[in-house]
Amino acid sequence: MPVFFIPSTQVVDNTILIQGDLYQHLVKSLRTRPGESLTFNDERGIRYVTTVKKVTRDELLAGVEGTETNPLPRPYSMVLGQAILKGDKMSWVIQKATELGVGTIIPLLTERVILKSHTTNLEKRWSRIALEAAQQSERWAPPSIEAMASFSQFLEIFAATPTKLILAERTIGHSLLQYPLPANPDAPIIVAIGPEGGWTSEELALAGKANFSYASLGARVLRSETASLATLAILSSRMQML
Repeated sequence: MPVFFIPSTQVVDNTILIQGDLYQHLVKSLRTRPGESLTFNDERGIRYVTTVKKVTRDELLAGVEGTETNPLPRPYSMVLGQAILKGDKMSWVIQKATELGVGTIIPLLTERVILKSHTTNLEKRWSRIALEAAQQSERWAPPSIEAMASFSQFLEIFAATPTKLILAERTIGHSLLQYPLPANPDAPIIVAIGPEGGWTSEELALAGKANFSYASLGARVLRSETASLATLAILSSRMQML
């Protein structure tokens, strides 16, 4: 069952009031009716199991039947720096990265990235996709979709982070199956994935100077979206995030 995200201010006296866009989605799209069960999460890490009590022209009222508290965070967190892909490929990567437990996604403007849409529209779309994927996969919270960053900005942001990987074809890189995880389970793992045309030699050199480790998925040259999915799946499995 999908989990829907709400602010805690909507929970009053064991009743949840739903209006606006979420109301439209639940009532107009999903045809939710009184007596049905719905599950909600708030920003405090509380999950509410509810029964719909009333549906009006612009409001849905759900009664809280029980609650759960977010268990302790799983060890390690992943940050994905994904070079912006064309068309729906970027949306697909964001959706799958969310399902695989990524905590933060940073869209990267690399040398071989060409934007054809307005930046604000893209960022809103990606945030909505991440929210919907988090709801569908029953996450406790959606990932953070950060503002677009240049590759040099991305390297600078994580200058002090010890565990940093960059996927690069035709390089002698670490196998993701053997790459050592951080000694401190609270430390994040940073993963950089390039665009369809790959990283430039200058970008790879900059990453090396910034102490990023080259990582490999084998001899085959994979599409960017395939490399993202394979990398995150391997790391997620190793970190017991699935």
